[in-house]
Amino acid sequence: MLLSVQSDTINPRLRLTISVQRFPAPSETFIVTKVLGLLDRGFDVQIFTSAPSSDWGCFQVLAGREDVRRRIHVAPPTDSLRKILTIGLLILLKTLLRHPLEFFRFARHCWKYRKSHPLGFLKALYSRLHFVGHRADVLHIEFDTLALGLTDMTYYLGSKLLLSARGTFQKMSVIDRYPDAPQRIYADVDGYHFISQYLHRNALKLGLNPAVPTWLIEPAIDLTLFTAQQRTSNALGAPLKLITVARLAWQKGYEFAVDAVALVHKAGVPIEYHIIGEGPYREPVEFAARQWGLLQNGIIRFVGAVPREQVVKHLTESDIMIHAAVEEGFCNAVIEGQAAGLPVVCSDAGGLPENVEDGVTGFVVPRRNPEAMAEKIIQLAHDPELRKRMGEAGRVRAQNRFDLNHQIEAFTRLYQELAAREQ
Repeated sequence: MLLSVQSDTINPRLRLTISVQRFPAPSETFIVTKVLGLLDRGFDVQIFTSAPSSDWGCFQVLAGREDVRRRIHVAPPTDSLRKILTIGLLILLKTLLRHPLEFFRFARHCWKYRKSHPLGFLKALYSRLHFVGHRADVLHIEFDTLALGLTDMTYYLGSKLLLSARGTFQKMSVIDRYPDAPQRIYADVDGYHFISQYLHRNALKLGLNPAVPTWLIEPAIDLTLFTAQQRTSNALGAPLKLITVARLAWQKGYEFAVDAVALVHKAGVPIEYHIIGEGPYREPVEFAARQWGLLQNGIIRFVGAVPREQVVKHLTESDIMIHAAVEEGFCNAVIEGQAAGLPVVCSDAGGLPENVEDGVTGFVVPRRNPEAMAEKIIQLAHDPELRKRMGEAGRVRAQNRFDLNHQIEAFTRLYQELAAREQ
């Protein structure tokens, strides 16, 4: 059963350890905004990452925030033997000299739990050196698929373990490599946060004990970035502007979006399709666009990754957001599309039907069905009043349901209640 916290007494002076792959990351704006909100509320937030980030320039909100940089602790490098033998060994020696007693306590911990770590004792010790000397009330692993080698750290830190489900294990190769991964992770968890009912059901199917406390806190966005002055109709003779904001990854179903755009173009509707984002799947998507001739004639444009504030500009210059994902936890970008007053045509993958209200703020169509997506795009293209009505409904939905301040308040209560629970 998903819980809601009822306590009115909030003590934000908790020590929170947040674990992510990188911080900041362009595709994880929600992590950045949440961390800043928690710091504003007085939490002691420490951020532990697996690798350094080169994306600080993508976040104007982080400009000059040296206080945030000082809270980031990066794991030793593992991408090459040369770095391990130079930078890595130097980090190990510095850690040993700065925290000798803590280092040996950590070494004993890693030895004790060596069988629970998929990489064994030495790799577990080396890859988690950045945790040495720290304590926490709550260890929050923001993506449960990254938790396999970290869940035992709750015993070293003296913390409660909170996991967030933002995607699904099925879409990750982790289960192929470690078939017992869900059981390992679920064994130590003290609380579970889900961004959608879909992901909660998924975890129960994978073996999560129903007795584990769970919370549903949907994603949220900074609504102050969105104004009421949005585009509601095309200029005379201008093409209809479609937009997708998402990483170029197979989960996002871009080939089906390209096929849908091709069908709309074939039906004689003047359109442009802008893709905002970068990622490892760009080549297959470009190939699909070239096959249809949509790249050559300028109908499809790959804009690349842009700063968060520029994403808003692109949204306000568009008419319809499309999102053809084949797997999706919830999707913040779709929330942003609704906040910008855009009708959304999306697939029924994962938590998307919980995000978009079908027939009210947009249309939800079967995944891997470009014909159905094209049909709804054409319907919206021929009905400016419907676009306007759905866009306005989407803006109201975002304001009422996906406000960042409400989300941070919910996390504040979650952390408070979890930290206070008996072991």
